[in-house]
Amino acid sequence: MIKLLRDIIFILLVATLTFSCTKRVEIPLNTGDVKLVVEGYLFGSDSVSWVRLTRTSSYFSNEPPPPVSHAQVVVSHKTQQWLFTESTTHPGVYFLLDRSFHLIVSDTFKLRIQLQNPVGNHSRYESQTVVPPLRIHIDSLNIEYAPDFKKWMVRYFGLDFPGKDFYLFNSRVNGKIVTDSILQKVVREDVFFDGRYVSGAVVQVLNEDVMKPGDNYTLMASNITKEYYDYLTALQDEVGEKNPLFSGPPANVEGNINKGALGFFTSFQTTSLQVELKEIYDRPKVCSGR
Repeated sequence: MIKLLRDIIFILLVATLTFSCTKRVEIPLNTGDVKLVVEGYLFGSDSVSWVRLTRTSSYFSNEPPPPVSHAQVVVSHKTQQWLFTESTTHPGVYFLLDRSFHLIVSDTFKLRIQLQNPVGNHSRYESQTVVPPLRIHIDSLNIEYAPDFKKWMVRYFGLDFPGKDFYLFNSRVNGKIVTDSILQKVVREDVFFDGRYVSGAVVQVLNEDVMKPGDNYTLMASNITKEYYDYLTALQDEVGEKNPLFSGPPANVEGNINKGALGFFTSFQTTSLQVELKEIYDRPKVCSGR
């Protein structure tokens, strides 16, 4: 009789645990304070400088972040200043169209944002950036196709000048940038090849469907500041794949915008080299160019 009662209690306990494990539990989440997000770039004469302003949204939101329009966006250098113009087709994106603007190496440029309506309890935000010298030169490229991985590997050849440098690499195929995602951008520190000639370092790995033989490929290389290098690497760690058991909770990466806003404002110049992809063979094929 005692054994029978023990069996019945055990069955009821298992049933209770089973049903409790399948019960849906709703956990209320704190959406947090809305913050301004700034993404700003000052380029040399090779491209148009721009600033994007958005607001933060819910972590589980599947909508694009809401843009911040009708702001006054100004960049200044000493006594000069330039006004950005908001795009008519992309709300929240502001372009610097004044042709008199140009970067000055090692000088400081300041960003000032005046909002029409406050975001994050503030209407005025500021930042600044120092223009790093362009100290990278692309002598030649080798582009290898690895059939086992169905990837293109771009190898860089060129001299690294003595001194600490931080690099950003992007790719363009037939005139269109194919590394616009944060995880596709490659940043490197010259700790292993400072002051030496770089012979075939892999600086881009692209999917097979990104380009094909006959396409024109361009590698774009830029010197960036250590602050922007640290920001990009931290951002890539945050948005990349994580181990669900051992990774920490998601968090906002600290940028260089004041008053608690998110994002980064930076400047850099770019050098590039274009090559034409050749025929793919059954083994990895090298497409060289100067």
